[in-house]
Amino acid sequence: MTDQLETQQADSTSSPVGETDGSGVQFAGGRLALLLLALVGIGYLNPWMLLVITALVVMIFLHELGHYVMARRADMKVTEFFLFFGPKIWSFRRGETEYGIKCIPAGAYVKIIGMSNLEEVSPEDEARTYRQKPFRHRFGVAVAGSTMHFILALGLLFVALTAIGQPAGTFDPDTQARNWQIREVIPGSGASEAGIVEGDRITAIDGTPIATFDDLREVLEPLRGTDATVPISYVRDGEVSETQVLLRDYTYQGRTSNGFGVVLGSPDVEKVNPAKAVVQTPVEFTRITRMSLEALGRFFTPGGISDFAGQVGSARADRAAVQNAEANTPPPEVSENRLISIWGLIRLGSDAGSVDPSSLIVLFALINIFIGVFNLLPLLPFDGGHVVIAVYEKVQEMRTGTRRYFADLRRWEPLVYGVVILLGMLFVSTLWLDIVNPLEVR
Repeated sequence: MTDQLETQQADSTSSPVGETDGSGVQFAGGRLALLLLALVGIGYLNPWMLLVITALVVMIFLHELGHYVMARRADMKVTEFFLFFGPKIWSFRRGETEYGIKCIPAGAYVKIIGMSNLEEVSPEDEARTYRQKPFRHRFGVAVAGSTMHFILALGLLFVALTAIGQPAGTFDPDTQARNWQIREVIPGSGASEAGIVEGDRITAIDGTPIATFDDLREVLEPLRGTDATVPISYVRDGEVSETQVLLRDYTYQGRTSNGFGVVLGSPDVEKVNPAKAVVQTPVEFTRITRMSLEALGRFFTPGGISDFAGQVGSARADRAAVQNAEANTPPPEVSENRLISIWGLIRLGSDAGSVDPSSLIVLFALINIFIGVFNLLPLLPFDGGHVVIAVYEKVQEMRTGTRRYFADLRRWEPLVYGVVILLGMLFVSTLWLDIVNPLEVR
């Protein structure tokens, strides 16, 4: 949605941009040709990247479609519905609304007249402004974009559970961690000589229960380099067995280490019965949404912002450490406060698709949940800011007994400018981070 006003004249004819903005048909045609040429070039060089870009555009379109449909249902006047921003590439008009595509692929917007009390509107259109509609309509329009993302996410999660399957039949990382198994036994290691094989799961070491692979590392860490022999219990094909493992030196991928000599593997992929998935999908959705909220809350703290600023400042050094990992230097851990730019998301998605196409279903579900949550942040210019204003106005109407109360958005302007500046800084810094020190699919 947008708070800006642009007067439109109703016109049922369809016309190219050259006839509507005075730039000339040939120039508009050149913009369209450049856009199509760019898409063809991307598709030729990296089809998975084109697929991710297309998916993101569809998500953006459906977000704005949610706003548009709810606004039209409430008889609000919608003057524009555009993909992207900047100069027009192509557009047409149907009735009072102009539809089209612009040059800068940084989002989309639906322009609804009278979004605030600061906007001047023709008297004959005042009754059809956003601000004059009842609370239920204003609230419905504000949350419609995120609702579309949540509906998409629910559908994608259902497909991922039933048609593709997930490790241990769930998206819950804790459950997956408890159902780990050995992916590889390193030749010449103590585990190899003790008869441990791929698919086994260690359940105890010298009587200490082992629930996750991290537990295994924690118990073995004090014993590294001691050449100790430890009794272990393990599960193979549902049966518990015991053996002795010598902690000895081994070489893996050119790096010498001491310990067990096994590599972590994910639990078996399990498909969920559709009937069960109907119940499980909302549970998984709620869990992921909560994790997204926790991640946002963690980031927008002094510690989180400081951590992120440190990542930006040390991006070159961190990248050098990753590249030097092949020279026996352990790569740095990825911070939980790492944000990803649109470029980083496209690159990561295309790499994931080339390795495992089915993983894109889960990735798109996670993207939709995060975008839906992020857009509901209770600050303008986010959709959540409009929700807060609508609720505030409703509370004031109930408190004062007035039919309609209008919040004075002039008081909000400094906060809005601050949020826009912050978003701009995040856009630039995340883009820099993803160019200098990109995340990689492992």
